[in-house]
Amino acid sequence: MFGLIGDVLQRTPILKALKEIYPNAEIVAIVDATAQMVLSHNPHVKSMIVIQKNKADKLQKNIAKIKGILSIRKEKFDLFLNLYNGGSSPLLVLLSGARYKLGFCQKKKPFLYNVKNDCEEERIREAQRVSSYLISIVEPLSEKQYPLEPVFDVSRSVEEEIREEFLKYNHSINKIYLLNLGSSQEDKILENEKYLYIVKYIYDNYGFIPAIICNPGQEYLQENFINNFLKPSGLQYIKLRIMSLEEIAASIKLTPFLITPDTGLMHLAMAYKQMIFTIFTYTHPLFVNPHNDKFISVFEHFDEGILYQHQNITEKTLEQKIQVLFAKLKPSS
Repeated sequence: MFGLIGDVLQRTPILKALKEIYPNAEIVAIVDATAQMVLSHNPHVKSMIVIQKNKADKLQKNIAKIKGILSIRKEKFDLFLNLYNGGSSPLLVLLSGARYKLGFCQKKKPFLYNVKNDCEEERIREAQRVSSYLISIVEPLSEKQYPLEPVFDVSRSVEEEIREEFLKYNHSINKIYLLNLGSSQEDKILENEKYLYIVKYIYDNYGFIPAIICNPGQEYLQENFINNFLKPSGLQYIKLRIMSLEEIAASIKLTPFLITPDTGLMHLAMAYKQMIFTIFTYTHPLFVNPHNDKFISVFEHFDEGILYQHQNITEKTLEQKIQVLFAKLKPSS
C-alpha cells in the first residue's frame, strides 16, 4: 500500500475485511513513509515492510527497492495482495515468491495474478467510486459484502489530550469546527476570499468558530489566511499547531464537522462518520462520495462525462450548501 494519505485510507477497509475472512492470519503491509504513518494505528496490521522512495536519488531508490524485495521474499507469504497497482508494484508481485497473488480491478499486468476476480471493462466503467472497485480484491475470498468506510484508530490518551487542549479555548467544543485549507494539488485549493466568505457566513448565521488546521509543508496557507484575511476581518478563530495525523483524527472525532477540499482529511473524517463539507474545485465528487447524509459535496457544475473540470464556486452555492450542512447538523447538535 503506497500513495497519499487519502489513497491509503481508501484501502483500509480491505485490511478489515481480510482480518474477518482470515482471523488467524498475520497481515504484513508493504508501505512507503506516508502509508507507514497512516497504518501505524491500524489494528489489523501485524507489521510493516517499509520501502523508502527517494525520488531525488535514483540509485538510492533502486537500492531501497531491492532491499524491500529481499524482505518480502524472506517472509514466504501465502497470499500477496497488490492494493497499489502503480509504479513498481507489479514487480513486487512478480518477485514476491508468494503462493497466491491477487490484485483489484484495473490491475496492470493481469497475467501476474493466479487468483482472479471480476474485472470486466463494463464493471470498471460503472464503478467510478474508487473504493467500490478496490473492494473487488476480496470477492474471490468471501461472498460477504464488506463496508467501505476507512479505518483509523485513535488512542484514548491522545483523544483526551486533544480534548483538554480544546478546553483551553474560550469556546464550547460543540461550537468549534475544523477548517482545512491545504491539499496535495494546487487545483484542489479554494481561494482565500471564498474561505473567508464561508467563515463569516457560518459565524454570522450559526455562531461557530473555525479551528484552522496547519498542514505540514503548507504552513504558509494557515499563516496567509489568518494574517491577510481573518485578522483584518475581525472574525474569531483558533490557530492550531502542527499536529500528528492521530491528533488531527482526534480533533475530527471531537468537533461537529470538518470543512476541507478533496484531500486525505476527508477520508479520515469518513472513518468516524462525521459531517464533512467537502469542496471540489476540480475533481468530480463521484470518485469518493460515500452516499450518506453526512457527506456534503460542494461544486458548481460538471459537464456530462467530464470527471475533471475547474469549478468557479459561487457565494450563492456556498450559502446553499452551508444551509444544508446545518439542517443536517441540527438534530445531533
